[in-house]
Amino acid sequence: MKRVLKWLALVVLGACLIFVIANWNSWDDGILYLQDMAAYRETPAQPLNENGRFGFCKQFVTLRNAQRAQFIENYLDARGIKVQRLPIYDTKFDNLFVPLHTQGNESRGNETAFVPYTIYSAHYDKVLDQPDYQGASDNSAAVCMLLVAAEELTKQKPNRPIAFLFTGEEEIGLVGAKAFYEYAMQNGIPVAQVLNFDSMGRAGIAARASGERSGFVFTIPLLGEFVYDGRELTRASAYRQPDAEILKRVGNIVPLAYFDRMVAKSDGTYFQDQGWNAVTFTSDDIYYLDVTWHTFRDRVELLDESNFERAVELMLGYAQVP
Repeated sequence: MKRVLKWLALVVLGACLIFVIANWNSWDDGILYLQDMAAYRETPAQPLNENGRFGFCKQFVTLRNAQRAQFIENYLDARGIKVQRLPIYDTKFDNLFVPLHTQGNESRGNETAFVPYTIYSAHYDKVLDQPDYQGASDNSAAVCMLLVAAEELTKQKPNRPIAFLFTGEEEIGLVGAKAFYEYAMQNGIPVAQVLNFDSMGRAGIAARASGERSGFVFTIPLLGEFVYDGRELTRASAYRQPDAEILKRVGNIVPLAYFDRMVAKSDGTYFQDQGWNAVTFTSDDIYYLDVTWHTFRDRVELLDESNFERAVELMLGYAQVP
């Protein structure tokens, strides 16, 4: 009997060792999740200032999806920033495209160089189109960040052509992203890269791998890769890592975490699949994202203004990168 138990213990130990080795690249993301869980407090270190430049976000989170699109247009129009409304197929919603430079052209001395756009994108729709569902981090916060950054960039001269994109219908399958990609292809809109912001508003900023299902990817030996989103375990589909050069540039502007196995499904996923150089940025507090994602706990009082400031700093700084 002792011999059987001994061999059983060795088998279990060996299986555990194989699991650890197979998931060597996952442990850093997993450890960060546990650290975030241990340190989590609902009250943010720096709550949004109602009288500050992001104070309007407290109103924005209460709006339904159609009202959100109108709010974005009104906000930019009041600041002299032209918005192009682009229908999303036969839905009742539009994408809002805001190019700060015409057709991606840039004057260089006596010549005009053809320079593609760098697009900052965020989806404005929330998963439950109800007034009492806020979707504060997913994705109200990112929209508010982009609005402030757009206003700031009109006062500066970026080193690259910048455009802002606010997509609708992301929550029903990245439909707005698909519609915009087709519009860009049909109308010859050049795109160099897309910096996509989704699930923001707390702690620092992270870049994430991009795939067909959000969640933590790990390997079960002999069975393959699986993804767990905090609610359901399913077999993982293929996922892509972001461009290392963009990460390097962004990391020189603001502190940046990188989650290679904490996969995000967002508009950046669709753009990346179509061959655009897209990166999705989120909060680096993955425990916070886990407990609030697509729940009524995702509320504005949990947002931290320092994350807003850091994201705007990222966008302004990246616009000045040659």
